[in-house]
Amino acid sequence: MRIGVNCFLLQQTMGGLRQYFLRLFTELLAHDDTNAYVFFYFAHNLGELEELGTDRWKEGAVLLDDQRDMLQHLDKIDLYFCPFGAVWPRPVPVPSVVTLVDIQEKYYPQFFTAMDHWNRQYHYEASTKAADRVITISEFSRESIAYHHGIAKDKIHVAYLAADTGFDTKGGEDSLTITLPSPYVFYPANRWHHKNHDSLLNALLVLRDAFGILINCVLTGFDYENGYPLAKKVSEYGLDGQVYVLGYVEPREMFALYREASLLCFPSLFEGFGMPLVEAMISGCPIVASRETSVPEVVGDAGVLFNPHDPHDIAHSMYRVLTDEVFADQLRRKGFERAKLFSVANTASVHKEVFKLAMASFRKRRYFYYRYCYEPVHGMKMYM
Repeated sequence: MRIGVNCFLLQQTMGGLRQYFLRLFTELLAHDDTNAYVFFYFAHNLGELEELGTDRWKEGAVLLDDQRDMLQHLDKIDLYFCPFGAVWPRPVPVPSVVTLVDIQEKYYPQFFTAMDHWNRQYHYEASTKAADRVITISEFSRESIAYHHGIAKDKIHVAYLAADTGFDTKGGEDSLTITLPSPYVFYPANRWHHKNHDSLLNALLVLRDAFGILINCVLTGFDYENGYPLAKKVSEYGLDGQVYVLGYVEPREMFALYREASLLCFPSLFEGFGMPLVEAMISGCPIVASRETSVPEVVGDAGVLFNPHDPHDIAHSMYRVLTDEVFADQLRRKGFERAKLFSVANTASVHKEVFKLAMASFRKRRYFYYRYCYEPVHGMKMYM
């Protein structure tokens, strides 16, 4: 099967979706001898595609200036795969699969602009209805997409994510290019509002004032316009010198950061999956995490769950791990065992099966119905 892949949205700052794309296609290009992958890419994707570590992605790849130009190359593919939330251009007269990781806007509309809401409404729901099959990354997301988009659950397939292949062998203390104080708690997350950095900062104050524990905190990730004003809040709360903000960190250093951390504190309000949870398990880093959305599904019994809206509960959870080494070791052992559920081979296997199902269920009459009845507006630009 020849599978066309829309790479348009691929960029370094996109967080978990970037990791999903790179890990999935690193595995498929290395081990899938059944299918050929035709990458529809753009000049701004080139650096990221080189991260795949093989030139196989270039075989048959098509450089485009506009996503709609893909329609001129339909003879090159049997199926169209859009891994970043939307089928575009839409519709296409070939089988299609879309990955939609979550619909956070239905739960936290206040975190999105009016344009964000328009885009998500226009692209996401229309894409899950237009596509022959939908891939998502947790049972939580499967249930929520089926409910809010009004589509059958058996059209949606769960492919759990996996950490980078060999993540646990990428580095150690000597992999760090900076010197960090010990001990510290770790939280890797871009500064989106749902990542809930504010509750973590307040929990650090509770640890200090109520529990008598002064511990450093290391943060990675990107800042965003209109995102959480981390630097401002760190100063406002008097946490300068206690909170270390590193920005983007290469995978080799990430493993070292997890391994040397006293714990991962993951206070996110909303997750479709939560990749840092798996990375912490692999690295032997104890987990304290939010009990919201998909997080309990991923963590299982390998972490302590807390109310992410309550800094006192977060602080109490951290205190338990920080002061009880036997308990912390139990969490490490449970994490190592649970991490086995999340392999890139399993992720890729689900995708290959879904591609076959989409081919089998494709009906051209649905394409023509969608083309002329469901979505009469064409040629619109995708703002995502």
